[in-house]
Amino acid sequence: MLLRQLYDHESSTYTYLVADPASGQAALIDPVAEQQERDLALIEELDLTLALVLDTHVHADHVTAAGALRPRTGARTAASARGAPCVDVPLEDGARLRVGAVELEVIATPGHTDDSLCFRAGDQLFTGDTLLVRGCGRADFQNGDPRALYRSITGRLFTLPDATVVWPGHDYTGRTSSTIGEERRHNPRLAGKREDEFVAIMDALGLPPPRKLALAVEANRACGTVPTLGYRDLDPPTLAELAGTIAMIDVREPHEFTGELGHVAGSKLVPLATLLDAARAWPRDEELVLVCRSGNRSGRAAQALAGAGFTRLYNLAGGMLAWNAAGLPVER
Repeated sequence: MLLRQLYDHESSTYTYLVADPASGQAALIDPVAEQQERDLALIEELDLTLALVLDTHVHADHVTAAGALRPRTGARTAASARGAPCVDVPLEDGARLRVGAVELEVIATPGHTDDSLCFRAGDQLFTGDTLLVRGCGRADFQNGDPRALYRSITGRLFTLPDATVVWPGHDYTGRTSSTIGEERRHNPRLAGKREDEFVAIMDALGLPPPRKLALAVEANRACGTVPTLGYRDLDPPTLAELAGTIAMIDVREPHEFTGELGHVAGSKLVPLATLLDAARAWPRDEELVLVCRSGNRSGRAAQALAGAGFTRLYNLAGGMLAWNAAGLPVER
């Protein structure tokens, strides 16, 4: 098996080229939109044919190149249909994919996101954001669940042979790979930790939302097709300056509005499911800021309103997670 590890500096994302030299068939795992020319040049240099483009999950920090590579190369796209219904090959746990003589086994590992997958080729394991070198992916958005993540890692990945090579989806300090045995013994979030201890560690991380969260998630659900937004993102400090001068619509559910993250003072609760009905009475030229937990639902809400004729729309980038991370005041 031919294997190459490629890196995107902006998002600290690893992309993997996996190929069967005998047949010339190749697959790309987690390609980044901005790096597709680099990846295609390498495939041409190695005299390979791109047959598959795989994503381990719907990424929140970069846009996948899957949708752009499909028409350019004829490659099929594959990922969990739970996250990306646009793919040619929807994947479930236990599925097997062939790239020439190379067989990739699909291992469902929900937790970082509910659609997370790992791909195993013999003793090589491509772990996406589920298991990193001396770390793991966060579990605080996109239906993440730290308990599910712990069980995926300890129950699915740590049961593999110690010598299995771990190829992570990201690294932020220059580490390129590890092994299952190393991570079982030395990963500080997991080694010797019970499930409740792991959950406490993950709940205390307090990480800011990924910078591209609002754009990337929506685009990656469509295999990397960046939508025409019809709205502009506002960061929390900018919205704080505008508070009191612009209408803010919070599209979460009532228990979220009054829950742990609270809400921005002066915002109006209109759950997403009722938004278009409520908006029939609103002036189409009114300035509106849409707010939710992470910026995902509110982005969809802004697009829906744009489709209904609203022309002055904004989205709180990163949602109430980013607002709280910025230390701005909330009401509950």
